[in-house]
Amino acid sequence: MALAPPWKKPRSAGPVVWWMRNDLRLQDNPVARTAVAEALTDQRPLLPVFIFDPRFLDRSFYGRVTDPNFEKSIKTRKPVDFSGRKTCALRARFWLRCVTRMKQSIASKGGAMLVCHGKPEEVLAKLPGGSLVVCQSEPVSPEQTDVEDQVAKALSSHCELWRKWGAMSLYHRKDLPFPLTDGPGSYTELALTLGWEDLWRSPGRTADATRIRPPVAAPEVWPKVANLELPGIMSDLVLNDERESLKFLGYTAEEIEEAMAQELPDAGEAAAQQCLEQWLAKQSEEPKDLQEPVLWDLPTGYGPAKGHDALQWANLAKPDGWLRISHYMAVGCISAREILSRAEESVNFNGVAHRLLWRELHRLNAIRWGRRLFWLQGPGRVERPWSWDSAAIEAWKAGRTGVPYIDACMRELKQTGWLAYKGRKTAGFYFVFILGLDWRVGAFHFEDVLMDYDVAMNYGNWVVVAEVDKSSRGAHGFKSVQDLAAWKKEEFEWKLSAEKKNDPSGEYLRKWLPELGKLDAKHIHEPWAMSEESRKTGGCVLGQDYPKPLGGPFRMREEEEEEEERRFHPNDNSGNRYTYKEFIDFAMSKGYDANFGKKCWEEARPVAALQEENEQLRQQLQAAEHQLRSLQGAA
Repeated sequence: MALAPPWKKPRSAGPVVWWMRNDLRLQDNPVARTAVAEALTDQRPLLPVFIFDPRFLDRSFYGRVTDPNFEKSIKTRKPVDFSGRKTCALRARFWLRCVTRMKQSIASKGGAMLVCHGKPEEVLAKLPGGSLVVCQSEPVSPEQTDVEDQVAKALSSHCELWRKWGAMSLYHRKDLPFPLTDGPGSYTELALTLGWEDLWRSPGRTADATRIRPPVAAPEVWPKVANLELPGIMSDLVLNDERESLKFLGYTAEEIEEAMAQELPDAGEAAAQQCLEQWLAKQSEEPKDLQEPVLWDLPTGYGPAKGHDALQWANLAKPDGWLRISHYMAVGCISAREILSRAEESVNFNGVAHRLLWRELHRLNAIRWGRRLFWLQGPGRVERPWSWDSAAIEAWKAGRTGVPYIDACMRELKQTGWLAYKGRKTAGFYFVFILGLDWRVGAFHFEDVLMDYDVAMNYGNWVVVAEVDKSSRGAHGFKSVQDLAAWKKEEFEWKLSAEKKNDPSGEYLRKWLPELGKLDAKHIHEPWAMSEESRKTGGCVLGQDYPKPLGGPFRMREEEEEEEERRFHPNDNSGNRYTYKEFIDFAMSKGYDANFGKKCWEEARPVAALQEENEQLRQQLQAAEHQLRSLQGAA
């Protein structure tokens, strides 16, 4: 008997399942619209499900928690323990709140939502035959792609999985003028390719610019409810009690109490939209702080434009940041497209577009690089010496390095889950280049504690800071972490000096470092520069009240100050004199490694020594001339 044509086959009996991931919203959610439309069209019940995957909460080895045997990686790899969770209790608490708000929002539409704890492939495998599962794909993360693959395999015999691009990115993959695996590698190139005329200065776009799809409305009509039980369900009784929810997810009593002691921002889609509206309302206000910011450590391109600072570099130079909406974006309470659309009439639209395109670059890079993003050598395959000094790592995590700005940043991060852009990059630079520590340890710690953790943004920024994103970057060719630290020390001192100028009173430091509260503004950024008597008076005895600076001491620098020590090489007939860093840079520009530059520096003679020798020779010559005149007179 011939099979019936497809259009005569009966509809599937199972429900449509909207498997929510980092898209916890109804507004501008194409995946939600697809799931709702499929259910309504075929008169099937709808079941929204969110699943807390223990692999992304628990303590784990570094690497793909979804591939413990390294079957999808390098088989010779061995597990590496960086002593951290994938998600700390504070971030899990915020995540739970966002999920709970989503559950309430769906209930207000007449629907129902399940929240479970377990591996998605095991939870969703229990769906009845004929079910259709719809989810937002997350190709920036090899781990999340593994989960999607495992769910597809678990459902293959009796259900179906649809993976949709969704609206996590600003651009839809089908609209991009290049393949995902071969996009532009730099910010400026990406902006020009997508049709932004000059995003460093204005938000203008060319006539043939790549389109950005407008936000789509939330579904107005809701399908009938699917009454199903799935493994690992978290009851309303548990979800309504944050302590019980965290306990259900596997956090210890100590972790729970530490998280509960901290204040959290409001959660959910409505809170994200309110945050955006409040920010938009303030954009026409004149800034109260007219202090000129130091922008030494910001990617300012051509530099801040004259007049209105549309890119808001002044805000990014400060510890409070700018939009402060990234924690909502990370879990999908609001989309990049909605932010861009709402900000279009703002006087600072240029800055919003600029930041969102940086985010887009990191997402595209993560897709292009794949697992190379997480290698020690990074996407650039840079070979360099590294340290795994556990004492230094723990001091950095705890904010006990003895460098006030770094310590303030790390304590703020631990207590709030937030750290401004400058703080993240400077703390990372110190971790990698001054302490010489494995950048992946720092990135994994940020993954654990950041409220706005985003795999592409976090690891993308870390490989850039560690200078392992491109083979052409300068920080390679060194034989020891000590040589690398010596080469980068001056650059780090400039970064600290910028923070001192941006916070001359030490207000930010006093907020997070109470043990330095009695120090005056002149010394709070560099307590090691004080006299021993002044440190005792201020209650800041180094090594007792506050740690001695790891990798230091450091000196604050001014834009105009005495030059670094310079030396001349005996084989250089030009007579030019170079700093230590310039010797290293010159060696590497000629294809040699950093050790060759260090050798040249050691062979070179200090200018001061030459001056001293010249003075000695001059005195000897004078003495000889005097002696000669005496002899001539005697004759």
